[in-house]
Amino acid sequence: MNFMQNTIPKAIIEAAERHPHKKALMYKKGGSYIGISFRELKKRIEYFSSALIALGAEKGDRVAILSENRPEWVIADLAIMNLGAIVVPIHTTLSPKIIKHILADSGSRVLVVSNEQQLNKVLLVEKELVDLKKIVYFDLDNPDEIECSKPLINFDEELVRGKKFSLKSKQVVDHNDICSIVYTSGTTGLPKGVTLTHYNFLFDARAAMDYVPITHKDVFLSFLPLSHVLERTAGYYAPLSRGCTIAYAENTAALPKNLKEIKPTIMISVPRIFEKMFDSIWEKLKKKRPYARKIFSWALNQERGGWQFYLGDFLAFRQIRKKMGGRLRLTISGGASLSEKLARFYDKIGILILEGYGLTETAPVVSVNKEGKKKIRSAGIPLMGVEVKIADDKEILIKGPNVMQNYWNNNEATKQAIDEQGFFKTGDLGFIDNEYFLFIIGRKKEMIVTSGGRNIWPEVIENNLNADRFMMQSMVLGHNRKCLGALIVPDMQELEEYTKQQNINYHSLEELLEQPQVLQLYRERLDKATAELADYEKIYKFILIADEFSQKKDELTPTLKLRRHVIEGHYKEEIERMF
Repeated sequence: MNFMQNTIPKAIIEAAERHPHKKALMYKKGGSYIGISFRELKKRIEYFSSALIALGAEKGDRVAILSENRPEWVIADLAIMNLGAIVVPIHTTLSPKIIKHILADSGSRVLVVSNEQQLNKVLLVEKELVDLKKIVYFDLDNPDEIECSKPLINFDEELVRGKKFSLKSKQVVDHNDICSIVYTSGTTGLPKGVTLTHYNFLFDARAAMDYVPITHKDVFLSFLPLSHVLERTAGYYAPLSRGCTIAYAENTAALPKNLKEIKPTIMISVPRIFEKMFDSIWEKLKKKRPYARKIFSWALNQERGGWQFYLGDFLAFRQIRKKMGGRLRLTISGGASLSEKLARFYDKIGILILEGYGLTETAPVVSVNKEGKKKIRSAGIPLMGVEVKIADDKEILIKGPNVMQNYWNNNEATKQAIDEQGFFKTGDLGFIDNEYFLFIIGRKKEMIVTSGGRNIWPEVIENNLNADRFMMQSMVLGHNRKCLGALIVPDMQELEEYTKQQNINYHSLEELLEQPQVLQLYRERLDKATAELADYEKIYKFILIADEFSQKKDELTPTLKLRRHVIEGHYKEEIERMF
């Protein structure tokens, strides 16, 4: 069968038939990585698909998954789609309020949940979910003791049951059928359900692989949530359809250890992870002897191609790559733009980062840089078959086989998002240069218009601020104001080191953040970070805040984008005092 005429499960089952004994998935258990072969994966997909049919699931039914990355996520996802049902992935970091909205809006009949921590969120709202009939769980210690109005069903027991019955869906599943409703991150309100077909995903995966070739020999380390469409397409559907091996990291904190254990060749990431790795490299360098720091700095200043560069690479950079497994041939960065400082640093030390651009509504990849043809700060070149144009107001418009059908249960939002020519209006602003590289300026709705009429995109400024070692997070404000201000979350490790050096005494964190010496430090750091920006883009007012912006408080999306309206609400009084 033609790959593009396939459904997602069929494409991966065909890969399983080509590589039956090869490891498809790897996960950590008892301190060691355990592998599941493609043949075993195929069997479990068929068993759980059969079990779902026995539970009454039919083509078109919505089945939600609320779980961390693990093999069961993949098995459930492919089994649900295999019978023609629709997968509704839910981020594990979401609050009960948003989980309730997604389950209710999608009309999910079955929920697949990982553990008690995730189930507890659902228990707070499950009585209000009239469409939800059954809950399948992976790990619960005492399910019989849990008070729940819906039946709680054991996943492993269902696999055994599915093997016994071997039921198959009586309805034909087509590549144009909706296979998933993926809810947007909701930066400006409640998440909207994006309907994506098998063809949306498969086209996007194939087109992306034409730009970033992968083979069955590649090994992926997966740590971004599978509930996010970037990891699902680029870190799951694409590699499994090619016969690659995917290993799941324990968590982001264990990433350095897992990199050395798995020795991946490819990794899908977001800028925040590269920022943390950068900080870790320099933190460790500080603890080394002066001559080691001098060699490292010298190596960074060498031009690529000369013998000095190769000597510096051997003395300084080779060890960093070794700590990342030693086999990493490329990484893909999405979700937000990577700062130029970080991009040039990783390029110099020999870690290839290919930045791309996409949205949930485009399944998700729109453009990506290629190995040997990339531009720092760009989002790469649009995929073949994807048409990108820039509107008069600089909004990026997308048309192609990867674009969603519509927003679930939301005709008004669909009409606003897709124009008469079939172009999806991204809400992002950008431009295309003379070599067809796409550059992103910022979000249309996030544009700040000062009282003086200046148009400012805060993300560009925030990238500069967050690149400073004393600033962990920032949010720029100034709409309808005379000048810009910022909420700054300090990097406490760096700040505490500074207070020791300056002998600053304080009794509480709040007192520390109001110390004149500390405020002066941040005034100087802000001026330095915005030195090359226009006067109207500089930060004239700021407040240091003690608490990080977090997903638990709904201040960040699952891809770590700022929910600006939520943060502004939480710090309304502080913002008014600042201005």
